[in-house]
Amino acid sequence: MNNQPTAPQDSGAPDEPFVSRQQYREQQAKQRRRPTAGQPNPDQDAASSLRHRSFADERASQDEEEQVSRLKRRLNIAIVALVIAIIIVYLILFYVG
Repeated sequence: MNNQPTAPQDSGAPDEPFVSRQQYREQQAKQRRRPTAGQPNPDQDAASSLRHRSFADERASQDEEEQVSRLKRRLNIAIVALVIAIIIVYLILFYVG
């Protein structure tokens, strides 16, 4: 690969000095390594994001468990109601017939 810089684009500002791709990548790497005082630390952002994600996952699992328990309760009520209805129908048929 050729390490010679390419010609700058016409759309770029003439005040900015020409920087080769390799120099630009080195500058970006330096900026990523040392956050300024106004910017939060990327490690803290990752930890915060991880906490938010784990909280959201925990909340989602709790919601899912609540929905499953409600569905179980409703299903049990429906089964009991059907059994009672079947017994009533058999009693009616037994005494009428």
